Amino acid sequence: MKIAVAARKRNDMYVVEPVFGRADMFVIVEKGGDARVVQENPYRDDPEAAGRKVAQWLIKEGVNTVLCGDVGAKTRLYLSEGGIFSGIGYDGTVDDALKRYFAS
Repeated sequence: MKIAVAARKRNDMYVVEPVFGRADMFVIVEKGGDARVVQENPYRDDPEAAGRKVAQWLIKEGVNTVLCGDVGAKTRLYLSEGGIFSGIGYDGTVDDALKRYFAS
């Protein structure tokens, strides 16, 4: 299972980004593994449909779950059709979000 957490870096910490498509980066974690990959969001500044483009990119990356503050309705549908679960309502650090997700 691959989890992508929408994030931004603040004071040398990765924190959950409230807006999925406009996240600065994604911290990608494999369940059960300690390895993390930080990938810049190539669509952050696209003038339109950034969420859809990010969804397509994460589907190609083999991501199964996305954690973030919120996802737009169209993007959530697109993620769902691609087999990705959208975990919304997350905030705080990326580590806190992952702990909360694994505890649920």
